[in-house]
Amino acid sequence: MNEGTIAILIQWSLLCLVWMGSFDSQLREMGMERRRVLAVLCAFLICSFVSWTLFFAPIQVSLSGTLLPFFASAIFYARLPKAGRRLYVLGATGVAVMVFWLRWLFFSDPILLIWDERVIVPGISVAIALATSRLMAVRLFLLMLALPLADALYALYFWRASGACSLGTDYAQDLLWSGISLLGLISMLWTAIRRLFGRREAEPSHSDTGR
Repeated sequence: MNEGTIAILIQWSLLCLVWMGSFDSQLREMGMERRRVLAVLCAFLICSFVSWTLFFAPIQVSLSGTLLPFFASAIFYARLPKAGRRLYVLGATGVAVMVFWLRWLFFSDPILLIWDERVIVPGISVAIALATSRLMAVRLFLLMLALPLADALYALYFWRASGACSLGTDYAQDLLWSGISLLGLISMLWTAIRRLFGRREAEPSHSDTGR
């Protein structure tokens, strides 16, 4: 599969799921409207299809792979608890450094890749996001900031060796959206489990009160 295809498929799938209302509970938790989220997803999808890039001297910056994720992270930053914003930024920076180190390690010693990098890196990032906070806005903020920042560190580090510096490549977008889709899947499963066990716990209480 070509690089970037996974990101486009995930964006399209999330667009359909949000439009169907599958993430309404998560959106209410973050205080976000469905139409605004749909607009942001459409912007990502269009920019991914067109592959718009900006050139700053020898550096090539992807709109959908770098600028839009940073813009989305700024939106989530505004919805974070004011008391812990600096800590969350510091945590996202730490995750970015760790992801950069992992990608450098896999590049230096490919034998360590026991699975596809597009599974290992997003999986570890999501695990850290889940352990950091229970708030969905915090988790999305960490992913939206940490993964593009890690990609920028990786591209700048190998700039001299490769002779080119491209930020937000198609491969980096696959990593980012694989992490977002994994986080969304876990959130949906957790919501379904809570509803299932909540109904089961409610049934005995009603039967007991009727006796």
